[in-house]
Amino acid sequence: MKRADHDLLSSLEFQVLLVLANGPAHGYAIGKALQEQSGGRVDPTTGALYHILRRLEDSGLVEPAVVREGSGDARRRYFRITRAGRRTASAEASHLADLVAKARARRLLGADG
Repeated sequence: MKRADHDLLSSLEFQVLLVLANGPAHGYAIGKALQEQSGGRVDPTTGALYHILRRLEDSGLVEPAVVREGSGDARRRYFRITRAGRRTASAEASHLADLVAKARARRLLGADG
């Protein structure tokens, strides 16, 4: 089931796409990157992470990646973001930027927030 570019992503789906925007990665590396980019606030279980990867793959936002021989662990399954995934992540980033602007306008962010 392909997802329309305008469909909203869950926070974790968006964060996975952000990780994969840097290049192909396997599940364990994605989980570690999620921990790092969130300052330790996001630490999905292996099952939850692979469930999200499966949903993103079913939606056409990520796909299996073939890594060059010697550049990865052949036992691991690698993923990469698709063009549709980049468009969707970009739309989500714009949506979030608009929400942040509204939060700032309502003084929910800034020096006091």
